[in-house]
Amino acid sequence: MRVIVAAAGSQAKWGGHLGVRSHFAPVRCFLDADDPVVPLLELTLERLTAVTADVWLTVPPDEPGPYEALAHAYGVRTHRAAPGCRNEFESSRPVWSHVGVNVLLLGDVWFTDQALDTIFTKADVIHWGESCFKFYGRAQASRITGSPWGEIFANSWRGHDSARMGRLTDAVRREQDAGRADPTKHGWTMLRLMQGTPLREHLVQPPWWVEIDDATDDIDFPDDYERHPATRGLAGGAACA
Repeated sequence: MRVIVAAAGSQAKWGGHLGVRSHFAPVRCFLDADDPVVPLLELTLERLTAVTADVWLTVPPDEPGPYEALAHAYGVRTHRAAPGCRNEFESSRPVWSHVGVNVLLLGDVWFTDQALDTIFTKADVIHWGESCFKFYGRAQASRITGSPWGEIFANSWRGHDSARMGRLTDAVRREQDAGRADPTKHGWTMLRLMQGTPLREHLVQPPWWVEIDDATDDIDFPDDYERHPATRGLAGGAACA
């Protein structure tokens, strides 16, 4: 199983909050107020490298240094995304494996251990012949984190389906450029293409969708950060180096 953490995206939504990129925002390791506080991306890499050696991190072309240093500390390989990549699929495409299973995790998500267990378990099932593409996320608003909308946290596919994944990636760009899909909803557009559902209609369907409704959540806006139970009370403190 190859695990790819996508951290090369634009920081437009984050807007320089806390003086660091969103991937380095300080978070608690768990949900108790006295839990250790570490940068978000470090928490993810620590958890991943405890279960697999095949981990890649995509890093932004404009400021790769801190990402590459953190990856080196955890023995994680990196890929510097090419300028102009629009989404996590385009930026990670050069490191997709063509054997086994690929798991693509969004780098600005705070994951519970249970969520990662679910993702890896379902991805392993894919290897043995179940539906070859899966998206993992929360379809609607969260009562746990306070997020008012659904989120995608990860997706997975079999290595020998990477060519099809590439065609879907190209299709997302075409549909967005043609104005048929929301230009900001890359993962949702790909999911809708897989499902064969309208590109601007919010609908999730099995077997492509796996629901994860716990404290796992995307942190890409300052409001996301401030309301998450693993970050409440930290916004005014010093950011992790």
